[in-house]
Amino acid sequence: MIAEVAIPISIALNEQFDYSIPASLTPKVSIGCRVLVPFRTSIILGYVVKLKVHSKFMRQLRPILKNLDSQPILDDELFKIAHKIQKEYFCSLAQAIQVILPIGVKNTKSAISEDQEQPKQTIPCFDIKTTEEPKSHIVLIQDLSNKTRWIKYAAFIKSTLNAKKSVIFLIPDHEKINSAIEFLNLGISPFIITSSISAQGSLRAWTAIKKAPYSFVLGTRSAIFAPVNNLGLIIIEEEEHFAYRQDQVPHYKAFEMALERIKEHKAKLVLGSFVLSLDAYYLYKKHKASYICLERPEPWPKVRIIDMRQEYVPKGKEKIISKSLEYQIANILQRNGKLLIFVNQKGFSTFLYCPKCKKTQTCPRCSSSLKYHFKEKAVICPSCTFKTAAFDICPACRSTYIKYSGYGLEKVESELIRLFPSLKIHSYEKREAVLPPYDIMLATAQFLENPYFNTYSFDTVCVIACEQMLGHMDFRSTEKTFSRLFKLRSCASKEIILQTHVVENDALQLLKDNDPSAFFKEELKARKELKLPPVARMAALNIRSKNETSAKNKANTFYKKLKKLTGNYEAFEPMACVPFKVRGNYRYQILIKYDSLDSIQNIIKAMASERKQNVIVTFEP
Repeated sequence: MIAEVAIPISIALNEQFDYSIPASLTPKVSIGCRVLVPFRTSIILGYVVKLKVHSKFMRQLRPILKNLDSQPILDDELFKIAHKIQKEYFCSLAQAIQVILPIGVKNTKSAISEDQEQPKQTIPCFDIKTTEEPKSHIVLIQDLSNKTRWIKYAAFIKSTLNAKKSVIFLIPDHEKINSAIEFLNLGISPFIITSSISAQGSLRAWTAIKKAPYSFVLGTRSAIFAPVNNLGLIIIEEEEHFAYRQDQVPHYKAFEMALERIKEHKAKLVLGSFVLSLDAYYLYKKHKASYICLERPEPWPKVRIIDMRQEYVPKGKEKIISKSLEYQIANILQRNGKLLIFVNQKGFSTFLYCPKCKKTQTCPRCSSSLKYHFKEKAVICPSCTFKTAAFDICPACRSTYIKYSGYGLEKVESELIRLFPSLKIHSYEKREAVLPPYDIMLATAQFLENPYFNTYSFDTVCVIACEQMLGHMDFRSTEKTFSRLFKLRSCASKEIILQTHVVENDALQLLKDNDPSAFFKEELKARKELKLPPVARMAALNIRSKNETSAKNKANTFYKKLKKLTGNYEAFEPMACVPFKVRGNYRYQILIKYDSLDSIQNIIKAMASERKQNVIVTFEP
């Protein structure tokens, strides 16, 4: 008997390898089991993906050394998903399998003990009111109150569990697990699957889920692969969150995997958030999903926009707090009000500049501008781990003057202390049980990651330099900015003040409407004109090399290959990524718009599989 074994190596060797099955292991080895096999001079872990009788390498076959599992660790459904990941995200089959498996399985070469104590889950029969549920298999919930959706989630979960079907509930961050359990208030201890739990903990949960006839699973992105039986419901909380896309190869999205699983089980998928993504809204407009909007009971605060172009700024100076905003702050504090001032950047200065040689100080490993952090007295690269002491001498020309320009949270705090010396200012860093007394709270985007952010009450929210959020090289920057501002608006009881140089931007002007759908309609119109996702599909080929010329030449070679092919797609000339250099690698990007990848899938796979090419394929970048 012969086994085809998938081995977790680079896509450059994207194939399975044949091994003979010794007579002593023949009854034990089955598809989906982990085995130890010799590979070159090492003994490595592999996964049995096929059994057969013949091989064209019969005389050269090496034997499987050990079978680690008495029962397959992957069922047919998860094997199908592994093959889909392999095909659509250009990785090896073993890499796809490892994405699915928990840490306690993929990172160990030891056998799984069936006798270990496993967590048990007691699911009661819930007393629920009979309500009419949406007939669509995909349901969108936009919760403008930012709390009512949890009641809806609980109702869906109770109904599903009463039908003796399994539920998978995804959250973007493991730190939100306790708050999710609190908000749902089901009285059930869910099986937890996250990358933060121990290897043994993940293994025990995985084994218990496989054995349970139905179960309730709560976890982060990887929980979408939980081996539940009789799946009835998947809920993705904060569905727009970036954490639902894996940032390493393969770059799969939890939403795409959820669609595959609900098709297999004819289950329901619920996408919920305070402000939905444009991709989710597009599903509704294409009549592929039901839409529920939960209105805010309180009146919305006013929106005031301050145009910084009208502000007088002396030559060579920068204005952080406008005169108008300064007056507003003084007026609010005089009434003993509370303020939240939001700044998109951390640190003190966002770039360092030498007036003599005209050079911006960049990271030696990246092309990112270094940022100065006053509290640490250090300059730090935002793209990698580089950190060094602050310097006063230009490394390029040895000039004795470096200009620290731009501003982040620390410089805004310094300016507020200068303008209002008697103020009590608190900088938000993480959720605190007891807040110190304060007049003004300063915060970055980390504040919005707090699941209790809307429980903070401020009279007024001020956003400094909105253009910092809009200036990213990302066609989704307007959408992300709008979502962030809408969340901040919910924290104010009276007014939100936006200080900016780009007053006309839709993300700012349409914030005055109390319904995000007005923004979605305008943004969708712009995406249609430019043929951008979600209207069109897009892929990005990222070519990396330690040598700049080599990276450029490889990118041009790949582009020429793509242009020679015919198909329903459009490839754009290679462009330098932003930042151009990260961790010592120079990066070029080729964007491809397409209706179907069938016509160019083989050539892209060949490019990604070439050894030493360092090509990464990302879909919907």
